Amino acid sequence: MIHPDHVTGLILCGGAGARLGGRDKPLELLGGISLVEHVRERLRPQVARILISCNRNFDEYRRWHDTIVADETASRGPLGGLLAGLDLAETAYVFVCPGDAPFIPTTLIKRLTAALDRDSADISMPSDGARRQHLFALMRRALAGPLRDYLERGGRSMYEFVDLQRAVVIDASEETDAFFNVNSPADLRAAEGMLRRNRLASRT
Repeated sequence: MIHPDHVTGLILCGGAGARLGGRDKPLELLGGISLVEHVRERLRPQVARILISCNRNFDEYRRWHDTIVADETASRGPLGGLLAGLDLAETAYVFVCPGDAPFIPTTLIKRLTAALDRDSADISMPSDGARRQHLFALMRRALAGPLRDYLERGGRSMYEFVDLQRAVVIDASEETDAFFNVNSPADLRAAEGMLRRNRLASRT
């Protein structure tokens, strides 16, 4: 059985934030706390160590004393940050997620590790009932080599790379807010409503 001590959490924070006027999305505030801080607080009990992949505002991201991965290959999209994290990780497994998804489930990695272990897969990921969530994936660190080869061949699609590996999908359709990403001011307002709803539910 894969233990949390065997998993590194990799938070991707390298997006351009085009629909937020170029602002660094993971640093936007939700309930007075940055989106990435919501992510890392939910992730922290599930992993041995957290890496943050970013390409600006390094001092802001360093304040939690996590290891920062400088993503200097923006043209490669999230796969560039993923490769940098896989290269730096010291555990056998890496869980990757975006830094603007504040409602990531606190039991997700346990379910993903069980599925990956059971099926002897290279990658496990959730489905929200409509589609697979490739950027909330658990994978073997040994995929660094295949990913580097894929990128050097000109590949840029996370979807395509995942389909080239042995992958297993778990059903997470009951967790309606789990994979909500903040991409715009409207999304941020919607997230505020979700946060209020979740806080009220926790008090009942």
